[in-house]
Amino acid sequence: GLGAPRNHLDNLCVILDYNGIQLDSFVKKILDLEPVTDKLKSFGWPVLEVNGHDIAQVDKALDQAEATKDGPTFIVAHTVKGKGVSFMENDPEWHGKAPKPEEAVRAIHEILGTPEPAWAAPVIAELAALGKK
Repeated sequence: GLGAPRNHLDNLCVILDYNGIQLDSFVKKILDLEPVTDKLKSFGWPVLEVNGHDIAQVDKALDQAEATKDGPTFIVAHTVKGKGVSFMENDPEWHGKAPKPEEAVRAIHEILGTPEPAWAAPVIAELAALGKK
């Protein structure tokens, strides 16, 4: 069984990107995983929960995981699918669907703002060209 591994796995750290969406709907509507943290703890793993959009929290959790010396660590990173893009955020429709070129440009502008960084200009130009085809 999974149990609480103790075979020199101090350097193992598992991160669950827990956004609550699966292929075509919200996880809680299909097969609710809650209480996911308690389930993971029941296997004997230390579990840390973080806001997966907060890099400082993720970094701190990774430091804590590295300091754990009696087995592996599990980090549950709570995230929002499509965060920062108004028409994609927390919408299962976008889980397995690529945006059209004009939607991708809009998403880039929403995330990066305008004017966009210089590195983004060639990407946006290529997407604009694809949208005209």
